[in-house]
Amino acid sequence: FNYDLEFNNKSKNNLWKHNTPLIEYCESVGINIPHYCYHKNLSISGNCRMCLIEIKNSPKPVVSCAMSAKACLNNNSIFTQSPLVKKARENILEFLLLNHPLDCPICDQGGECDLQDQSFFFGITKKRFYSFKRFVSDKNIGPIVKTLMTRCIHCTRCVRFASEIAGVGNLGIFGRGLSSEIGTYVTKVFKSELSGNVVDLCPVGALTAKPYPFLGRSWELKSVNSIDFSDGFGTNIQVFLKNNKIVKILPNCDSQSIKESWISDKTRFSFDGMFSPERISQGNFL
Repeated sequence: FNYDLEFNNKSKNNLWKHNTPLIEYCESVGINIPHYCYHKNLSISGNCRMCLIEIKNSPKPVVSCAMSAKACLNNNSIFTQSPLVKKARENILEFLLLNHPLDCPICDQGGECDLQDQSFFFGITKKRFYSFKRFVSDKNIGPIVKTLMTRCIHCTRCVRFASEIAGVGNLGIFGRGLSSEIGTYVTKVFKSELSGNVVDLCPVGALTAKPYPFLGRSWELKSVNSIDFSDGFGTNIQVFLKNNKIVKILPNCDSQSIKESWISDKTRFSFDGMFSPERISQGNFL
C-alpha cells in the first residue's frame, strides 16, 4: 500500500478517493465490510453500527462508513477481520435480531436478505434474551409498497431516499429508543413516482412490493439484462422470469458509471398491463 500513490495522486481517475468513505475504498480493493444503513447514493447516517473496523492505536472500533479513507490510512493500519471486530459485529447482530421475527420461510426477501446472510456469518446459535419481542403495527404508505414494520431494523435508507432522491418528506422516524418506528406523518402516504425503489433499498423484508407478494424465490428466477422501454432514457434494467413469464423488473448496474440507477414505478410495473389477458390484441370492425 502506497499512501502517496493512492491519495496524493492528482490524476482524474483517483480524485474520487480523496473524500470517499473508508468502506467504499475497501470495497474497491476487494475487501467486503458488512453494512445495512450505508448506500453509495445516499447520505451517511452511521446508525446500524455493523461496519465497525479496528484502527491501530484506537481505543475502540470505529464506524467505517463515517470515516474518511484518506484520514484513516495516513501512516496507520486498519484491521477488518480481527477478533475484536468479529466480536463487535456478532454483538451488534445479536441486538438487531432481538426484536426481529423468525419468519424467513414466509418472507418475500428470503434468499436475498442482507440480515439473513450476515446471520450465517456472525450469528450465534444460542439465545440470551428471553423477553417478549416487540410488535409494530404495519403502515399504509401507498399502493406500491407493502410494509411489515416488525421486521424493520431502522437503517433509515427509505427515509433518506424519500427526502434526498424522491424529494418527498413524508417518511420519517418517530418515537425514541425501543419505541422508534418508521412511518408517514399522520394520514399521509408516500406519493412519489420513485416509491418502488425503497423495496430494493430495504436490507430486510420490512418493505416489499404490494402488487406481487409470494411469487417466487431468487434462486427460482432467471435474470435477463434489458433496456427500459417506457421512456427515452434507455435505463439499464434486469428482467426476472419464472416459467417464461415476467415476474419483476429491477434496476441494473450501469457498466459505464458503475452506479446503480433508480427506475420509476412505471418502468417497474408496466409489464403487468402489457401482458394482461384483458388487453385488446386485435381490432374489431363494426
